[in-house]
Amino acid sequence: MSDSFWSRYREALNPAQDAKEVLMRMHDRHATLDGVRAITVLLMVMFHVLFGIVVLFDKNEALIDKFITEFPRYLGWMWQSQGSDPLFVMCGLLVSYTFFREFDRTGTLQIKQFYIKRLKRVMPLFIIALLIYLPTDKDNLGHLWSNLIFMSNYIPGERHVIPVGWSLDVQMHFYFVLPFLVLAMYKFKHHLAFLIGLCVIAFVWRYWVVAHDPEVYETPFYQIIYDSDFGSKLANLLYYDIDVRMGTFFLGMVVAYIYHYYGHELKIYFRRHVALSAFLTLLGTVLLVGSMALPMDNKYHPFFDDFSVSINFWFLVADRYVYSLGLSILIVMALVGSGPARWLDWMLSWKIWHPVAQLIFPIYLFHFPFIVIAAVLTFWTTDRHAIVEVQTYEVFLLFFWTVALTLPFSLFTHIFVEKPFINMRSRGEIPKVEKQQSLQVAPSTLEVAEEKA
Repeated sequence: MSDSFWSRYREALNPAQDAKEVLMRMHDRHATLDGVRAITVLLMVMFHVLFGIVVLFDKNEALIDKFITEFPRYLGWMWQSQGSDPLFVMCGLLVSYTFFREFDRTGTLQIKQFYIKRLKRVMPLFIIALLIYLPTDKDNLGHLWSNLIFMSNYIPGERHVIPVGWSLDVQMHFYFVLPFLVLAMYKFKHHLAFLIGLCVIAFVWRYWVVAHDPEVYETPFYQIIYDSDFGSKLANLLYYDIDVRMGTFFLGMVVAYIYHYYGHELKIYFRRHVALSAFLTLLGTVLLVGSMALPMDNKYHPFFDDFSVSINFWFLVADRYVYSLGLSILIVMALVGSGPARWLDWMLSWKIWHPVAQLIFPIYLFHFPFIVIAAVLTFWTTDRHAIVEVQTYEVFLLFFWTVALTLPFSLFTHIFVEKPFINMRSRGEIPKVEKQQSLQVAPSTLEVAEEKA
């Protein structure tokens, strides 16, 4: 069995071709999604760089205050970049799209095969990440079992070995229920109304969760930076579980449904109604930018001169869903590509996004160690206590080094771990045939983009 596995692995290994597919976009089909996915993971890296600086100051409130207050206000949106939300939207979009195509073709869904395929997609790099992060804490070994079954966020006393492990758990939980949601949708006469109803239910549920914990909405949001206990409570209540994040996935499903069933008609319609196209593009932009405009991280901002419990409440309830709704509208408009949205489509289709988009999963898993290395390269010291100030340009230098170091490692793991296992999806499958098929459905299509979600 071992010889058979290694034989199949060697056949599936094609470093030159796989590197070329990552670095060079072969065609422009749905290149728009390359831009969305690349920007998504880069926003996540930027947020973790900012958060890493707060951790670097080791609960020294004076240093944290100095950094936050001196950080330019026009860059305050970086604290609210919400990298996980666009990631969840894209997961809902890409995986649902493949299900819609499958149901139209076969009248059913191969649920068991889907689960196996998902595990084969996730587990190789996930195990490598677990091995890398395992030595970072002496207690990690005791939590390994709950990480392997993707239940660390539900089992009391357990925690994640990988820093982004919570969001991978959320994705896996969504993948588990998604086939049944799609089948339920097709049972209803009005499919789109069913999906929109799911979005409304998700919003109402999040409202209920926030409303039933006054401590959370009566405490200013910025306290997550200064009070680790409050930060943990807020995260456990509103961020780490699938039930309070489901709405973003549902919005992705709505986008997939609209594009799959009405994409061609919408392209024709918006060519004739440019004003409506412009309005929807502007609306999506306003929702997206507006959701990141509140200075929730800076307690010294004039916004907090008169703290409003109501604003804080609605921020916790709606901000992430408003952000995701704006993003969803912009994705639809960019895919349709009419009117002003053509410029959005043009920007998202830049070839520079392609390598980052293709490496999104390894970047997502492995960028944390490179933030540490980037800090050493930026500040030229391994003594965290020697760093008493971080300038704005150093934040961007940290980000640059992190991305520059993460990309080569991600490319290596993609070529020698991720891509070979993609080619060996099922026992006995011939990798050469798989590669021939991949020429028919190229890497930037919605179907193959889903493989890397």
